[in-house]
This record gives sequence, C-alpha cells and structure tokens, in this order.
Amino acid sequence: MSSTGPIKLSIPRQDLQEFKLFRLDAEAASQWTQGLPVANTKSVVSQLREALEDLNRVQLGPESRFEILEVLRPNLQVALTNLSRRYLNQPLVLPEEPRQLAELADSLCSAACTAYTVVASEAIRQQDAIRNMNPARLVCASIQAALEFCSRRLLLTFQLYRTVELHGWLQMHQLYALAESQDLQNLPVTNGRSVSATYLQGLMLGCCKPNQLRQSDQAAIYRGLQDWAKLVQILPPESEEGMFLVDLDSDQPPLYSALYDNRSSDRCRYVNTAPLVDHLKQLQAEDQRQGMRGIAFDKDTIVASNILDHLITSLGETSVRNFSRSSDGKALSIGIGLSATHFLLAGDKSFDQLLYGDDYVPPAARRIETNPFLKDLDKRDLWQQANPEEDYAGDDKAAHVSEGEKDYRHRVQVDEATRAVLEDDDDAFIPPRKSYPVYRVSTIDASPGGYCVEWPEELPGDIRTGDVVSVREDQDKGWAIAVIRWISSLEDAGTLLGLELLSPRAMPYGAIIHQKKGGTSDPIRVLLLPEISLVGQPHTLITPRAGFRERQKITLLREGEVFYIQLLRQVAGTGSFTQFDFRYIKKLGEVVAEDKSGPLDSPFDSLWSKL
Repeated sequence: MSSTGPIKLSIPRQDLQEFKLFRLDAEAASQWTQGLPVANTKSVVSQLREALEDLNRVQLGPESRFEILEVLRPNLQVALTNLSRRYLNQPLVLPEEPRQLAELADSLCSAACTAYTVVASEAIRQQDAIRNMNPARLVCASIQAALEFCSRRLLLTFQLYRTVELHGWLQMHQLYALAESQDLQNLPVTNGRSVSATYLQGLMLGCCKPNQLRQSDQAAIYRGLQDWAKLVQILPPESEEGMFLVDLDSDQPPLYSALYDNRSSDRCRYVNTAPLVDHLKQLQAEDQRQGMRGIAFDKDTIVASNILDHLITSLGETSVRNFSRSSDGKALSIGIGLSATHFLLAGDKSFDQLLYGDDYVPPAARRIETNPFLKDLDKRDLWQQANPEEDYAGDDKAAHVSEGEKDYRHRVQVDEATRAVLEDDDDAFIPPRKSYPVYRVSTIDASPGGYCVEWPEELPGDIRTGDVVSVREDQDKGWAIAVIRWISSLEDAGTLLGLELLSPRAMPYGAIIHQKKGGTSDPIRVLLLPEISLVGQPHTLITPRAGFRERQKITLLREGEVFYIQLLRQVAGTGSFTQFDFRYIKKLGEVVAEDKSGPLDSPFDSLWSKL
C-alpha cells in the first residue's frame, strides 16, 4: 500500500546566508547546548526556537542537519516538559503568562517538526549524495521524529481545548503519506516503533473525544497509545474494514467510516481499532479482578478505570447525537462542583444544618479548622498530647504578676468594626453563599439532553470536564443535576461548555461508610438521584471519586431521615464523581421488630431466614 498522489508538505526556503549561533556540526551544537541557561526555561525555549528557525533556512546536507537535530532533541524534550507544567492545570481562560508559554511551546513543536521534515524531503532528493547513513533509514527516522513533534503539538492543542489550527491535520497525514510513498511506514525505527505507530499515536488521540477528558487523562492516554498504537491497523480503501476513515489529502481528523461520503479515493485509509478495543477490554477485566482501579505507567501517569470505559466506548462505538439541538439564548444559573451542588440543593444550608437541623452548633473541636490560630494544635508532639496539663504551665508564672499587668498582657486591642464581626455568629466570617457562588451564563443551544453554554472570561475558570454542576433556567424552578461533558476554547467565540443532564432533581444527603472492621467514617456529601420510571432510569447515588466502591454498605442521613443502603454496580464515573446503583437494606433491629411469627424454639431461628 503506497500513496500515488503529490505530497503537500511546505518547507521554508534555505535562503539564510549565515548561521551565527554555532558551527554547523554536531560537536559545535553539543557545546552550544551546554551553555543554555537551564534554570530559565523561557530563555532556553526562546534560544532553541531561534536555533531551529535559522537552521531550517540555512543550506546544509541532510546528514549533517539530522545529526545537529539529534543533539538538540533531548533539550527540546526537556524544555517542552518544563513548559507544560506552567500552562497546564490553569484556569479555563488562560491568564496572560501561561497563554504566552503555551504559544511558545506550540511554536517550538512546529519548528522542530519542520526541521525534521526538511531532512526527510532533502534526503529523498539527495539520496545519492548520502554517504554515512542508509538513505532510507535517514528518511524513515526523520519522518518519525517529525510525527512525534507533530503529535505532541496536537496533544498541546487538545489539552488547551482548542481547535486544531489550519493545516494541522493535513501536515500529519502528509508526513505519513510521504513514508507510504517510500514504503517505509512499517519499518522499525526507534525502540522498535514504526512511522505507522507514531502516526497512529496522535491520530488515535483525536478519536478519543479529547474535549471530554481532563488534561492529565489526555496525557495518560497519549502515553498509553505509545504502546497500544501497534494494535491499530491502517487498511487500504478496498478493505472497507474499520470504524474510522482518514483522507490523507484532507485537513480533517479521522471520521466515522459509516458516515463518510467519499470512500472511493485512493488516498483514503480505514483505521481498524477492533484489536485495540479487545485489548482494552482485557485490561479492564484484569483491572477489575485485581481491584487496581486503573492502568499505571508510572506514579504520575495512570489511565483510570473510568477512562478505560471512555476509551472502549470512543474507539468501539459510533457516537450519534440522540437529541436535536435548538438555538437558545436564555440565561442559566449554574453552581460548580459537588459541594456547591449539595449546598444549593439543601436550600442554602450548610452540611451540618442539613444533617442535624438549622439550630445545630458544632462542638469546639469541629470548629478548629475555621480558626487559623488553632490549625497546628494537632501537630503537637506525643508528650504534649499525653500531658495536656503542661500546656498551661504559663499560668504559674503569671501568678507573680500583678492583676493590672495580667489584664494588660492578656488584652487585645481591636477597633469597633472588628469587635462587631468577632462577636457575631461564626458564619459571618465566611458566608456559605460566598463559598458556593452561583454563576450566570448564556446558553448557545439546548436539547432535552443538555445545554451548550458560553463561559465568560470574567468568571472563575477552575472547572474541569467531569465536574458535577447544578443548573436552573428559572429562579422559581428547582435545581437540575448535570455534568460537564466537553470543553472547547474557540478563537472568536470564547469558551464553550457542553452540559449533559443527569437528572431533573436530586436530594442531598450525608453518607456514613461502614468499615469491615466495625468502624464508620464521618458524614460525606452525596446526592441521591431519584428513579424516573417514565424513561426507565433507576435511583442512583452520586458520590465523591474516592472512598466508595461496589458492594459497600453505607448509611444515608439528614435531619429526620436515616436509610441503610448497599452500593451495587458502578454505572458511571469521571475524575470528580462516581455514580452507583444501590438497594435499600434493613438493620437487624428492624428485622426483629417486624417478626410476628409467634413463639419459636430458638430466639435466633427466624433471623437466619431473613438475613
């Protein structure tokens, strides 16, 4: 299988007369890199970008150019990694400095990709002049390196929830087409990986619905695809086998083959993901047997179990929109996160008020965390904890001080405004409504399944895909429960969020986990989504991501209500929450109280049949 059409790769003219940074050989390049200010990442990136841009414009043999690039490559990788730490995990609308650093990383990836593309194209044209390397190997290694930087640039774009820039996909497709034209796509190059596998690493990331994933999950999947891409098959157009289809002459991502119109083109390739999906299902089954809750590549790179579900669905099923959307322009009230949603559903009550009533006052020990002067009490050494009376030894010394001096030494001077605040109720320090704000956003369109909303720049941006949100169209209506399914940052349209409705209503509770050894946890915020028989939706429980698991027994409580339930199957999960089916169970005392069978031979006989 080879490409027959012309290759559409653009490279800069080699019109630079003089390269000033270092002598154009690998040894001089190595000496230059040793002088880079490694403690100043921004400066290193700027100098590397300048070196690449000038190198791309100077006339140089492909062998020498490749050797210089291979010397610069480790510094490029380190610089890009260091840069990513400074623009990832930032507010949704990037502040000025992280935005500039992200653009710097993008331009560095672009320059590196272009540099290796120049080597590949020149090596093909000048293959008779190459003496120290196999020309085919030089072309193959250069294309693979160009694809690595092209894929890394694609990952950066996805992590910032931006659309791929013009010709971004075309460049990747044409690099692969160039390898096909030379029949080099399946030759092993670096660590046994081929050009085809490197191409598929970036291509498959685009098939995984990256706008529905968190930045860390995208990075973990990208790392996983480094190993998994070899399981994906690129097939010719006559095969008609594969869930996805890609046109190597187009500037489009892979599309569902069932929905693609122009399949007759000889530059179309089917992408068969079935072997990879089968492998992911095996990993998932093994993960569930061992209770590992994810696939770990290293301590910071983990594909969680819910992300495995996402991958299996994205790569194994054609996704079709269930509801038609209509244009809308209504204002929508929205609360972000499980805690804020819990507070709003409780009628603006604090968690303690929901559990114990409006008049409940927490004991002093529970109020320590709101008192900044008492935060370090639990850090006392063991001797102090065992002999707390010694904490008051200072009172004996004060016995020799006059009453006037005592009064002066223990008096804190405050103004009237501060005194009024201190004497007021504890809640006056941090009003709950300020802790859990409600934002007003505009809807772009709506459907029975959810909303597309625009997130203004002036609003806080600490939201992520998978977050639980509460939404309300009208102040007179109750809060509905939704989840942020996708994020898209557009150049002229701002930042858009896709909200999927989970339930038209929910009930806030506190959950106490019953440990196997007999202990219990403190109450934890959970949401009960009631059954909707009309659409066949059973009751479910939304819990925080950590601490809850299948078959676990918990107590649900709030003022005047106590229920005992057992979590059954996990039906959904994101990076923020987990959703379980559950069943109600009875306590032993309730079973005994309901027993009306009369006298028994043994006081325990009736219990065994009911437990």
